[in-house]
Amino acid sequence: MPGLLCFHAHPDDEVIGTGGILARYSQSGEQVVVVTATDGAEGEIHNYEDPDSIKDRLSDVRATEIRDALTLLGVKHHEFLGYRDSGMMGTEANQHENAFWNADLFEATGRLVRLIRRYQPEVMTIYDPFGGYGHPDHIQVHRVGLAAFFGSRDLGWYPLEEGEEAWEPRKLYWGAWSRGRMKAYSQHFEESEDEDPGARAWWENRGIPDSEISAIIDVSDFANLKIEALKAHRSQIPADWMMLRVPEEARSEVFGHEHFQRIFSTVDSPLPESDLFAGLR
Repeated sequence: MPGLLCFHAHPDDEVIGTGGILARYSQSGEQVVVVTATDGAEGEIHNYEDPDSIKDRLSDVRATEIRDALTLLGVKHHEFLGYRDSGMMGTEANQHENAFWNADLFEATGRLVRLIRRYQPEVMTIYDPFGGYGHPDHIQVHRVGLAAFFGSRDLGWYPLEEGEEAWEPRKLYWGAWSRGRMKAYSQHFEESEDEDPGARAWWENRGIPDSEISAIIDVSDFANLKIEALKAHRSQIPADWMMLRVPEEARSEVFGHEHFQRIFSTVDSPLPESDLFAGLR
């Protein structure tokens, strides 16, 4: 049953970047699949009085959290690609032998190719070459995701295994935060006496120029659901985190649209699109 596959780096990324489309397309009856590259075993631990008590089982905790988040969003299909969280560049975790950053590109691509052939998505989303903000796992999602999107049809590099059939996704998108979206977002930051006076200006100048956005997806009906799914990632999201500081009455405005850059398509549809399946349905 063709549909949508979103490839992400860590548990919680799926909500931050694509929570709205995951809920929208799940509700509309599309098959929606989330593939998470890493186990989320690194990073800060929030909302636990004794963070050290779960450090050794953090990957299990975050596996439960992403399951709960995806259940809220209506997503029935989730896969881990099987790599360890790479941590930030230059850290000890970044040198781990099973870190996604250190994965063999051919092997990692093959793992995703198998999932693409299993679920047969028409549409895929990954990250831009910088991974949005430079995290090594996000950059690797771009590399592996791009290679697998085209590699799934390459029977020379990736011969069919028993029970497989060749599959060619039709459309590829990079997730994007538009400049306009970032400005709307920054307007709802709570001011504080110790806040850097340049912080708002910094946020307002982030993001992709609006003219470079090729898909604007209305997910306003799911803005509150997206926030609830974000809260399900309890160990990662502090109660006062920036996205949770947006007042409920402003959520539809701030989180009501998710933006993408269309990178490849075998079908014609005018830009900007309002549906990732434009030209397919």
